[in-house]
Amino acid sequence: MLNVLLDRVALRATETAQTAAIGLGAGICLMVGSVFLAVAAWLFLLTITTALTACLIMGGLFFGVGLVMIAAMNIRSRHLQRKRAAELLRLEAERRAMGPTGIEGIVGIVVALINGFNAGKKTRL
Repeated sequence: MLNVLLDRVALRATETAQTAAIGLGAGICLMVGSVFLAVAAWLFLLTITTALTACLIMGGLFFGVGLVMIAAMNIRSRHLQRKRAAELLRLEAERRAMGPTGIEGIVGIVVALINGFNAGKKTRL
C-alpha cells in the first residue's frame, strides 16, 4: 500500500516539475516576444488609426491570446488527470495480481485451514 502511495507522489512530482519547467521557459519567451510585438503593433496602428482604436485592437489581441492559453492549460490538465487515473488502475491491478502478502496472506491460510477442518468434521459419520 505504501508503494502505491509513493508511486503516486513520485509520478505527480515529476509531472509537476516538467510542467513548471516548460511553463517557465515558454513564459519568458512569450513575455519578451510579446513586448517587442506589442510595441511594433502599437507604432503601426498609431500610423494608420487613432490611439483609441489602437488600444482596442491591442487589448483584444492580448485578451484573445490569454483565453487560448487558458484553454490549452485546461486541456493539458485533463489529459494528465486521465493519464494518472490509468496509471493508478495499472498499479492497483498489478498489486492485486501479486496476491495477498504479509498478514493478509497468513490470515487467508489460517481461514482456509479452519474451513478445511470444519469440512472434514462434517463428513465423518
